[in-house]
Amino acid sequence: MNPFKYGQIVMDVDFCPRPELEKSLKEHIISGQNVLIEGERRIGKSSLIIKTASEIKKFRTVYIDINQIKTVNDLISRITNSLVSLEKQSGFFEKVVKTVSHLRPSVSIDSFTGNPSISFNANETMPPGNIENLLDFIYREHLNRKNIVIFDEFQDILNIKDYESIIALLRSRIQFHSDMPYIFSGSVRKDMDRIFYDLDSPFFKSAIKLDIGLLGRDNFEKYIKDKFLSGKRTINDIIINEIFTKTIENPGDVQELCNALWSITEYNTVLKPADVDNALKVIFAREKEFYEHTISLLTSNQLRCLTAIADLGGKTIQSGSFLKYTGITHASSVKKAVTRLVNLKILFNYKKEYQFNSPFFKTWLIHKRL
Repeated sequence: MNPFKYGQIVMDVDFCPRPELEKSLKEHIISGQNVLIEGERRIGKSSLIIKTASEIKKFRTVYIDINQIKTVNDLISRITNSLVSLEKQSGFFEKVVKTVSHLRPSVSIDSFTGNPSISFNANETMPPGNIENLLDFIYREHLNRKNIVIFDEFQDILNIKDYESIIALLRSRIQFHSDMPYIFSGSVRKDMDRIFYDLDSPFFKSAIKLDIGLLGRDNFEKYIKDKFLSGKRTINDIIINEIFTKTIENPGDVQELCNALWSITEYNTVLKPADVDNALKVIFAREKEFYEHTISLLTSNQLRCLTAIADLGGKTIQSGSFLKYTGITHASSVKKAVTRLVNLKILFNYKKEYQFNSPFFKTWLIHKRL
């Protein structure tokens, strides 16, 4: 069985330890402190949070993923169904249903898991006040059995029309839940900072910040070697360095490349540098349709800018050399194109440099033109 997991929350032996961060987060949770967790995409934020929370005795985890929500209805539905999956004891599901009964929910059974789920009429706009009701319900349950509330990809709250009032509403309830820890995780720094560090935001400095960076190199190298050894595969430092270079040391991308490496190698083998290139070809084959679809969405200027950033880097996108390379006359046109690439989540801006969300897409783009 391939031991490298990516694109999902990992636990137990699949989780590469982060002792200092785990210890710090655990202490904050136990003390009832609200926590803001920031880090780039696929850095392992969700796995760190869920794994740490699961190890704290007598706490339950209310995990609410609000990635790509668009409406108040979406938010209410996500919170409700996170509660449905929280507790299987007799009577709890009925209490959840009663809390939202005035919204006339439809109850069904998931044919795959066998668990109940709740849905609402998409044609009826639900009043935002129902968010308060659900948070207060969680807090009342907390008084009986402690809860940890996790809002993952919290920056997507900004997608909701009139999000200012929703943020104010959330804060108005959360501030009274002083001993129930809330964890707000996000991967778009500028949006998370806008929520938690804008002086006019209701959430201004309402949570202590933990920045999730790259995994410690020594710890991660040992993790990778041990995983390959479990399948009688030997990997040396040269190949590990090549893996880190190709993935910019991002944990999720490292796991994906290692997953592909495992899939093309056999037991009792010593991995070779050429295996890394072949593993990349496996990823390109898996993702080719997605990459081509992404390019089809772009205008000529956007594709020129994307190609230039792949070749030149994203630090000086309005310089004369960048404009010359792209063939675009005006710096404002470059800025507009790059902003669109960020909105499409193809690029992100970190420390004044535009970078690819997927290093594999970048490599594929370069190889495609060779």
